[in-house]
Amino acid sequence: MKIPKLFKKAAAFVMAAVTALSIMPATAFAAGDIGTISFSHTYDSNGNAMRYNSSANIGGYTAGGTGNYKYRMFVDGENAFCIQPGVPLKTGNTLKKASSDTWNALSANQKKAVGLALLYGYQGNRNNLSGSDDEKWLATQTLVWEFVTGCREATGSYNQTSTTVYSLHFGSNYANSGARAVYDQIVAMLREHNTIPSFMSGGKNDITKELAYKDGKYSITLNDSNGVLSDYSFLSSDSNVSVSKSGNKLTISSTVAISGSVRITAKRNNVPTVSSSAKLIAYGDPNLQDLVTGVENADTVSAYINIETPTGTIALKKTSEDGVVEGISFTIKGDNFNKTVKTGKDGSVSVEGLFPGTYTVTEQSIDRYEPQKTQTVTLIGGKTSTVTFSNTLKRGSLEIVKTSEDNLVEGMKFHLYGTSLSGLPVDEYAVTDKNGLAKFENVLISGDTPYVVEEVDTAVRYVVPASQTAPIEWNKVTKRSFDNVLKKFQVTVTKTDAETGSPQGNASLAGAVYGIYKGEELIDTYTTDENGQFTTKYYICDNDWTVREISPSEGYLLDTAIHKVGAEPELYTVELNSTANDVNEQVIKGNIALIKHTDNGETQIETPEEGAVFEVFLKSAGSYENAKETERDVLTCDENGFAQTKDMPYGIYTVRQTSGWEGRELMKDFDVFISKDGQTYRYLINNAKSTTLTLRAISKS
Repeated sequence: MKIPKLFKKAAAFVMAAVTALSIMPATAFAAGDIGTISFSHTYDSNGNAMRYNSSANIGGYTAGGTGNYKYRMFVDGENAFCIQPGVPLKTGNTLKKASSDTWNALSANQKKAVGLALLYGYQGNRNNLSGSDDEKWLATQTLVWEFVTGCREATGSYNQTSTTVYSLHFGSNYANSGARAVYDQIVAMLREHNTIPSFMSGGKNDITKELAYKDGKYSITLNDSNGVLSDYSFLSSDSNVSVSKSGNKLTISSTVAISGSVRITAKRNNVPTVSSSAKLIAYGDPNLQDLVTGVENADTVSAYINIETPTGTIALKKTSEDGVVEGISFTIKGDNFNKTVKTGKDGSVSVEGLFPGTYTVTEQSIDRYEPQKTQTVTLIGGKTSTVTFSNTLKRGSLEIVKTSEDNLVEGMKFHLYGTSLSGLPVDEYAVTDKNGLAKFENVLISGDTPYVVEEVDTAVRYVVPASQTAPIEWNKVTKRSFDNVLKKFQVTVTKTDAETGSPQGNASLAGAVYGIYKGEELIDTYTTDENGQFTTKYYICDNDWTVREISPSEGYLLDTAIHKVGAEPELYTVELNSTANDVNEQVIKGNIALIKHTDNGETQIETPEEGAVFEVFLKSAGSYENAKETERDVLTCDENGFAQTKDMPYGIYTVRQTSGWEGRELMKDFDVFISKDGQTYRYLINNAKSTTLTLRAISKS
């Protein structure tokens, strides 16, 4: 095999007998820095001296030699181990402490491997090894040579790469079986030294496993295929996470969810240990064989696995009364977690990768909905927790208090309408109870524009009350009042002459007494004024109001007609209304009939005064000329001396003769009072003498 060049040192001779004494010149050093070399034979358990099995050229030096005795060496009496096979060294030679070029030239891994061989071998573990003291030493020396010459790997499982060194001590020539058995023991321990549980890694962040949730806890069970679980102790970085061993199985569990990762550290616990002050020291001299002595503790063999509780998912599901579920914001808070999310078109949103634990879910406040309580959810790793929020639209109430003039308040219907804050239409009806109370309950709250409430199907007798605005607020009762006022009327009755519109003769439109009737019941009486009018007070509208004349005014006949007022409530929309009734009255009329005789008294026979002319006129007019046509007449007696006026209106009329037979005296004026309707007032006028005039009323009919 090829041996590293670090062993190619010049030498003047090969040591033939290590027991020969020789004194070599040496440079002076401080006493504490110099070690003096000595040797002794080695013996197996049976007391036989151990010999080399073979020889080998290592780095230009011949090591061993079949049958040559195997010597062990000491530095100042302490056990020492050669790190330069074949390089000469004699008893009494001195080496400088911590001054080995060969040792310094080794890699860090080779130095650690040599240290492990010493620790697991003679220097640190001899009491646990089999064989004699020398066999333990030889086994350890063999491994030291293998590491420094590269015949064994200095890392990992420390596999042997060459049997060159091994064959120097063990073989068919000289088996040295006791030492070989110890060698095998140490090798076995070295092989396991860096062997860690199969599910772990030497890197702290290389492996992460998730715990599974079952039966109220998180756990995982790992199987060690390397079979070294018993050689390790385990420590959790979180006291909530426990670790237990059973054979080759390791169970990691936690009753609570873990935030982040928890590191499980395994430490090999069967590595030999020595005093913390113990040190491995290399002795050297450029011209002599270098040695190591002592031992020190090895670095702790650690392995790692990180565990996490599996993340979970919070699934939010949104429903709402008005069907609006998209774009609703929710804030999810947990330990070191705060996130706001929005729902999709279907009202759902999922938040994944959450560490197990307790979270609060809060919906954003939306003015049209009743506030949602914050929900708390306990998230279990590997599970999905569903949280449902159902939005109920805010509602309020409206109460209508109904009053009416006639105290009838039950069964009145009201209509509430408008657009709610949510955009949904509101179109509702309510009817009053016996107390006049109508309730609109669970009404969607109104927006900026309040609702309108109005009375509908109002009885025709009432004035329809004006509609009102009614804002509806959440959890509040809005109150409105409606009062039904009865429609009322007053009637102005105007009495006119049926023929002329104005009073005729001495008749008057004033003083007529009228009654206002409700059905057949006389309610009030009124008397016409000088204009023939009267105006009633206000009465409640109905369809059976009438006006009837109770007693006529002077000169007029009693009007027996029943006059409907026209106070039907459907004719009016406001409370106080006025109507008018024109009443045509028939004036009393009569006439005057005259018989005019003239006689000189000689014959004692009445002689008609044919052609006698009379003027008849309303006395109050003062003259015929001033009287109205209807209130005057001219009478000319016929051959019978008879003349009759037309029918003339009520009044006192003057009868005046304006002409007669010659020599006959004219009749003096006389008055006739026409006071009865249809009456003829008859008069016989006789001129007995020229100086005698007789007037005799014959009859009124």
